[in-house]
Amino acid sequence: MKEWRLLIEQAQTGHEASRQKILEKLEPKINKSLRQTTHQNRADLKQELVIKTLIAVQEFDTRSVPGFWHFVEESEPPKAARQAGK
Repeated sequence: MKEWRLLIEQAQTGHEASRQKILEKLEPKINKSLRQTTHQNRADLKQELVIKTLIAVQEFDTRSVPGFWHFVEESEPPKAARQAGK
């Protein structure tokens, strides 16, 4: 997870190698998604996905990502609901 955060932060400062590494890591997912489309559209769609990915990386706020324990606390049902289930 720290590697992703570092790559994103570096890419946001213009580090081209970090942008490239992000795209390399996501390429299998992008290619898998492209298999759901016709062969004629794949090159154009891949370009669009790369552009959208780079925009998302640029706009992503790494400081707003919740930590694990915050996620666990948010996922737990309210105390009243837990007591009602006993």
